[in-house]
Amino acid sequence: MIIIRNAKIEDIEGIAKVLKESYNVDDIEEAKQVFREELKKGHYYIVAEQIKTILGIVTWTIHDLPKHQLAELNRIAVLPEFRGKGVSKLLFNGLIKKCNEYYKEHGFRLRKLYLLTHESNTRAHGFYEKIGFKHETTLDNHYYEGEDEYVYSIFFDEEGNIISNPSNKN
Repeated sequence: MIIIRNAKIEDIEGIAKVLKESYNVDDIEEAKQVFREELKKGHYYIVAEQIKTILGIVTWTIHDLPKHQLAELNRIAVLPEFRGKGVSKLLFNGLIKKCNEYYKEHGFRLRKLYLLTHESNTRAHGFYEKIGFKHETTLDNHYYEGEDEYVYSIFFDEEGNIISNPSNKN
């Protein structure tokens, strides 16, 4: 059984392994530093865990003030041996639940969740589109020269349901 829960500092080894396997970090020590620094900056980490093994992570941040009802999905990553088994979908659902809890505690609701991904990361594009994200815009040469970033967004109604066509203003 896979458990989705908020990360704890004690998860650092497992989280570092996921970061090392999935992102441009040189080694486990750098991955641990990324985790520590992002926690200091206010990033929220959620883990997928099975039998005390971290299978994957999703991280998010509040964008500006809670009244803006806007959050950014910063990272979603799963260990290679667990990819394609529904772990990312579980993490995404856990993220939505945690975001909704956060905003409800602050007297608001989650209105929009967005993310940035490399133009070349077509596997991620397919996943994001499958779960309801829409390609909103492209940022030219955003992180690296010659590498554009896609902005994907998903909107929610008053009840927290995904709005399939947010530009359709009825």
